[in-house]
Amino acid sequence: MKKIFTILLTLTIGLTSFSQIDFNNYKHLYKKTCYGSGPTYYTTRKLNVYESMSTESAISSEIPSGVAVEVTNSFFGEHGWWEVCYWGETGWVKKAYLTKKQPVQKTPTYQDDSDNSSINSTDQDTDVGFEPFLAKANTSANFRTAPSKSSSVIRQLPAGTQLYIFSKQDANGFYKAIDIKTGKIGWVSKSLVKWTGEADINYSGAFRSTGSTSNYNSDVIIRNKSSYQITLVVGGQTFYLSPNSTETKSISPGQMYYIATAPGVIPTSGYQTFGSYQGYEWEFWVETRRY
Repeated sequence: MKKIFTILLTLTIGLTSFSQIDFNNYKHLYKKTCYGSGPTYYTTRKLNVYESMSTESAISSEIPSGVAVEVTNSFFGEHGWWEVCYWGETGWVKKAYLTKKQPVQKTPTYQDDSDNSSINSTDQDTDVGFEPFLAKANTSANFRTAPSKSSSVIRQLPAGTQLYIFSKQDANGFYKAIDIKTGKIGWVSKSLVKWTGEADINYSGAFRSTGSTSNYNSDVIIRNKSSYQITLVVGGQTFYLSPNSTETKSISPGQMYYIATAPGVIPTSGYQTFGSYQGYEWEFWVETRRY
């Protein structure tokens, strides 16, 4: 009998309800993963990340200047290369452009090619609303850090790359998106993607109430019980949780949309109403089942 491996994303809702996401097709799409167990270094310039210790090898991604990475292999330092962990994936970079000293950060602005409007964009909290759908790159496309052609490229998306689009509302001709293969959030030109289906939306919420608190904002305990780095978007806020970790976040009361994803996982999303002086908890884990 044919064996099918299925990975399920489960969100706790009370004691018995849960949502399941099948991502058969994504389990083995991405290369060696990592979670950062070595010393922290910082990039002194924008760096290409190579799949091997050669500038002739494929470029898997790009790291902006001033970003922290974990050095996972320094054995080949005498040859000028270190293996680093960045966004949950390993790759090789030039050792000469890494430093132990954390640089002073400056907030860059980017100019849109069409109207020269200024875009302040080093984070991914720019809110474009919530009307999600699934799509794919209909040709090779740059996946960027901001809705601007002059912003840094996170990676080049091959044609056919599966995407989760936040909203039909664009920003300067770019869609805010999740690259399902890597779980990263970025921006892609709306002209280079094709709609493939509606995204499932859970209107009943996925955060369990834990009772009253002394804080006006909602205290949300987030437990990542998986071996994946997860990304959780709540309204305009984006949270990143390391594998097997627990964190408490403060979220403004009101109805918010949420999106949860991990590398290789089709995002799950919905709406949640957070009450003032109330606590909540949310759990994430991945189950592997064989049929």
